[in-house]
Formats: sequence, C-alpha cells, structure tokens
Amino acid sequence: MSSTSPVFYRLKQAVAPVIAFTVMTYFIFHSVEGDRGLLAYWSMQDRVANIAVVRDETTQKRKDLEQHVVSLRAKHLDPDLLDERARAMLNAAHPDDVIIFHHDGYADTEVITARK
Repeated sequence: MSSTSPVFYRLKQAVAPVIAFTVMTYFIFHSVEGDRGLLAYWSMQDRVANIAVVRDETTQKRKDLEQHVVSLRAKHLDPDLLDERARAMLNAAHPDDVIIFHHDGYADTEVITARK
C-alpha cells in the first residue's frame, strides 16, 4: 500500500478536526464542571443570596436592639418597658394583673389571675 492511497489521505484530513474537537471538548467540560465553571458560579450565587438574607436579618435585629437600648436610656425611658422588665426580673405581678401562660406545645391557652 502506498502513502497516496485514499485511506491515508482521508486519515490525514481527519486528524486536524479530531484534535480541534478534542481541545474544544476539554475546554467546554472544564468551563462547566471546573472549580471556576458554571456550576460553581451558580452555587456561589446561591450562597451569596443566602448570606444576603442572613445579613438583612442580622441588620434588622441590630436595629431592634439599638432601639431597645435607646428606650432604656434615662432621657428616653419608657415606663411600660421599665415595668415589663422589672416584673420579668423580679418574677412579680400586681394582684389585679391577668397573667396568660402560653406554651407552644398546648392546644388551649390557660388564663390564671393573681389572687389577693
């Protein structure tokens, strides 16, 4: 068989496209599956969205705590808040108060009044 046969001629023509296809397949695979591929990018975007939600919740909680601290200062003392905190810390209630115990596991809510 000589090197000028049609089979060798076809093989020579097919080498370049096969190499090009292999290189393209390699880069396409790694652009999707690699450490910096599309799947990693989408996963990172989900994590960024979750972290943004946590950041917003934390910011709101901080604002609420700052407002609570401001209301405890002497200049802005809220009498209701002071009364609530004093009763909670002393575990005391006025005889005319109605105390409602609510437990998350129970279907009904019991109402107990303080007696004189």
